[in-house]
Amino acid sequence: MLDIQIVSCDRCGVPCKVADTANEDARLLMHSTAPAGWCADCAATDFMKNRSPLARMMEMNPIGKAMLLDPRVQAQFAVLMKTGNTDAKPEELNWQRIHGNWELPFGKPKRKRKSA
Repeated sequence: MLDIQIVSCDRCGVPCKVADTANEDARLLMHSTAPAGWCADCAATDFMKNRSPLARMMEMNPIGKAMLLDPRVQAQFAVLMKTGNTDAKPEELNWQRIHGNWELPFGKPKRKRKSA
């Protein structure tokens, strides 16, 4: 019998299932196999805000983050997900949640303590 582990997203608090495996070739949105990490929506937000020029393009667009709700933007991100070998599937993303949680902060990475 499989032991399913549910944890809260470190950013938004939504319940997430810890994955048994992850695609080591994923360049974005890799499943977490540890009881820490972000949900797919927050991982997508992190990629858009912190690891690509997408956030800057949104800042320059008069409609701003509302462009996240445009099906054309979502379709282009789905192509990017496929190209990036993501573990997450485009249909897993909740674009309304991504839009609504856009301003939530990302915590600083947790560091392991060095033993004395």
